[in-house]
Amino acid sequence: MHVLICGGGVIGASIAYFLSCRGVKATVIEGTGLACAASGKSGGFLALDWCDGSPLARLARRSFALHAELAEEIAEDWGYRRLDTYGGFAGFRRRRSAYDLGWLSDDVTVAHALGSPETTAQVHPGQFTAALMRAAEARGAELRLGRVTGITQYEGRATGVEVDGNVVEGDAMVIAMGPWSILAACWLPLPAVFGLKPQPRFRHRRKNPGGGCVPRISGTERCGADPRAVSPHRRHNVRLRHLQRGALAG
Repeated sequence: MHVLICGGGVIGASIAYFLSCRGVKATVIEGTGLACAASGKSGGFLALDWCDGSPLARLARRSFALHAELAEEIAEDWGYRRLDTYGGFAGFRRRRSAYDLGWLSDDVTVAHALGSPETTAQVHPGQFTAALMRAAEARGAELRLGRVTGITQYEGRATGVEVDGNVVEGDAMVIAMGPWSILAACWLPLPAVFGLKPQPRFRHRRKNPGGGCVPRISGTERCGADPRAVSPHRRHNVRLRHLQRGALAG
């Protein structure tokens, strides 16, 4: 069996790795570069129990354990580490707190602990994605650079992927192109996929207490919003609609 995976982000690389572990031939087709979009720019933050009580609880717990297993299984460094996490606020002179963190500015007050090395961890997302892809290639998977422009079909069954004017034949196809997956709705009877936009990163704490800052082991930092404060990204979704119409017109 040969599986064609459209998209070289963390989902595509992960699928290629786990298929290759089961002896299935996998080809990842990527138009720009591995982990070149959200998969290389996210915070890479992992939490064991932050989804407890929601439909994602079992998935989050399995994901947390799986990341630890992969760190032992694949002999590469992608910045995996267990760590303490804290919640608090900034912009005011530090108030008395039970947490004395010498590396914090005096303008930051830690109000409470959010997690411990037993419940929170972190990876560098771009390095993690690249390591998974290399591990998959070592087991026979292939990374192919090229722009996917369509899915070939025969009697209602997908038989291959159009890449830069050529057809790559396969037995199964996976669409994992992030927001560009909307193009697949032009080729197959699939729902359109649109993006979401976090609210502004940091605001006055009385108006929007959500937000976070995730320092990476590389020395960079990733700042983001409370995931509950996410809404449709109208401007980018308009661009996706234009992209879809252009594909249909072509």
